[in-house]
Amino acid sequence: MFGKTIDYRLLRLFAHGRISEAEELRRLESAMSAEFVEARFEKWNRRLDNEIPIEPDARYLEVGCCMGDMSLALALRGCKRVTAIDKDPDYIEMAKRCARKMQLEGKVAFEAMNVHDVPEDWEYDIVISHETLEHVERPRDCLRLIDGALKQGRGARIVLGFGPLFHSPFGGHVSGFFKIRIPWIAVLFSEAALMRLRQEFRPTFDDAESFEDMREGLNRMKYSEFLRYVKELGWITERLVVNPQLKRWPGLWRLSNLLTRLPLARDYFAVSVYAIYRRP
Repeated sequence: MFGKTIDYRLLRLFAHGRISEAEELRRLESAMSAEFVEARFEKWNRRLDNEIPIEPDARYLEVGCCMGDMSLALALRGCKRVTAIDKDPDYIEMAKRCARKMQLEGKVAFEAMNVHDVPEDWEYDIVISHETLEHVERPRDCLRLIDGALKQGRGARIVLGFGPLFHSPFGGHVSGFFKIRIPWIAVLFSEAALMRLRQEFRPTFDDAESFEDMREGLNRMKYSEFLRYVKELGWITERLVVNPQLKRWPGLWRLSNLLTRLPLARDYFAVSVYAIYRRP
C-alpha cells in the first residue's frame, strides 16, 4: 500500500506473537483422534449439503492430504481403497502415525508425492482434495492431473473444498499473527512486509520471501480462473457452494451469493469454494 517499510511499520502495530509452526503442528497431531477427523469430515460434508459420496468399494485418491484426516475419516466410514498423497514427507509420516494411533494402519495408503508426479496409470473412482488447491503450484495443471487420474465413465467424481483464495478478504493466510483480521491484506499491503512479519511473529520452517515460497505454498489463483479451468475440462457440476460458512447469517449469505456471481466482484469476495463435479 505505502511501500514495504511503511507497510511493515504500520502492520507491526497489529501483530502479536503466536506459537511456532512446529509447535502448532505438534499440537494438532496430538489432537488427532477418530472423533476429531469425524468432526472435520462432517463439517466439510455439511458445506456440500451432505453430498460427499461414501462408497465402500470405490477407489479414492486424496490430493494434498496433509495429516490425512479426510482419508482417515473415509476409512472410518468403511471405504476400503483409499490412497492419500502429499508433497511434504513430514506430513505423510505424521499421517501414518495418526493412522496407527487410530488403528487404521493398512486401510489407507499414504505416499509422499507431488500431484504433478502422479503416475499416468493411476485410476480412481473418486478424487478428493480439501484445503489444498489454493496451495498447489500450477493449479490449472493440478486439475488436469486430477482429471487424468479419474476412471473413464460417468461415475467418476471430483470433490473439492478450498480457500481462502488469494484475492479474497483473508487470502494471505497470515491472519493468525494479527490482533485483528485485516481484510484483503495480501492484495493491499507489500508482500515483503508480510513475509518479514511472518518470520518475526510466527517462527516457521522456511525463510520465504514470497507467498509461493512458503513451505505450504500459496498460489494466486482467482475464483474466475478456477471456473475457467473447470470449464476447459468439461466437468459437470453436481454441487457448487461459495462461502458456505456464511449460511448462519442469512443476510450476509444472500449478499455473498450476489457478489460472487458478478464478474467484476467475484474474485474479491469468493473466500472458499466447495464443489462436486463428475465426468461427462
